[in-house]
Formats: sequence, C-alpha cells, structure tokens
Amino acid sequence: MISMLIVSVLLTLGPVLLIQFTGLLCGRKSSVVHYLWSYVLMIYIWLVFSITGIGSIWDIILKGGLVAAVRQANLSLLPFQSEGLFTYWTNIVMFIPLGFLLPYIWENYRSPVKVTLTGFLLSLSIEFAQLATNRISDIDDLLMNTLGALSGYGLWVLLGKHFPSSKEVQRTAALGNMEPVLYLASAYIFHFLLNNRARFI
Repeated sequence: MISMLIVSVLLTLGPVLLIQFTGLLCGRKSSVVHYLWSYVLMIYIWLVFSITGIGSIWDIILKGGLVAAVRQANLSLLPFQSEGLFTYWTNIVMFIPLGFLLPYIWENYRSPVKVTLTGFLLSLSIEFAQLATNRISDIDDLLMNTLGALSGYGLWVLLGKHFPSSKEVQRTAALGNMEPVLYLASAYIFHFLLNNRARFI
C-alpha cells in the first residue's frame, strides 16, 4: 500500500520536475515561489487522481482491450440521474481548487473560458480512464466538475485582488504559456501509462 502511494506521488510530481529541469537546461527559469505553487497545484491533482481512482492502460489490457473495456464499463450518459445532492456538491467542490489555482499561478489563465475548458478536459480524461475500472463514468461528474472549475475561477475573481500582491510577480513567473497544460497532461499520461496497480496487489 505504501509502495503504491509513493509510486502515485512520483508519477504526479516527477513529470513536473522533469519539465522544470528541461526548462532550466533550455535557459528558462522561474522563481522559487512559482515552483512551490506549481507543486501545490500538482499535489492537489494527485489528490484528485487518488479520490477518483482513475484507471490505466494496464486495466484496459486486463479487461481484454479498449473495446472490451467500453462494453464492460459502467456508463451513465443521461444527465442529472445521480441520486442525492451530495454527489453533485462533492463533484463541484472537488474542482473548485483547480479553477482558483490556475489564474492565481498563471496570468494567461485569467480567463473563464480557459479555466472552464481545462476543467472539462481534465474531468473528461478522468472519466475515460475510469472506463476500465469498476467505477461509473458519469456525465453528471463531467458537468459538475466543469461547473466546479468555473466556480473556482469566480472565487478567484472575488478574492484574488484581496491577496497581497508583493509576490505576485514571482508567483506568476511562468516558464511558458503552455506550462500548466504540460503539467496536467504529463501527470495524467504518466499515471495512465505507468501506474500498474496490479503489481501491488
């Protein structure tokens, strides 16, 4: 169990470290504050991956391939069929930090469209990775996660200007416009391709 936990953390934070190291080799560097906040975001992403229990390509292989995995998947494609408000609420709350942290750390993500689209794509990728697990791939989760990301952006709009701005330049010193996309995509790809949980069972 501990080994699986360590592997999961490394698969989330390792790609970020590689990207930052590659940036240094290419002459791109940022501030310590920016690096620290980037890791705050990725620790949050690790928690999301852990809570949602995303699957991997190894789960798809065990199911007999992608087609077989889709046939055996627990799919819910009709919206607003989930039972109880708690399910909707938890899915919204889970993505609020994403919607808040993206514009807080990256100036070029101070757009509701970018934040909402990022939340949608991240949630969609998680739902896809759940096809080969025993969890339900639910359109309600997708809709509520997306709403959560947008709500987080709204929270940043309301509260962001009240945060001390003395370190904003250091905090938003991005390595490039695609930095958050690279972090999220690489962590997801590393999990999907390399997280073979069967080794720990």
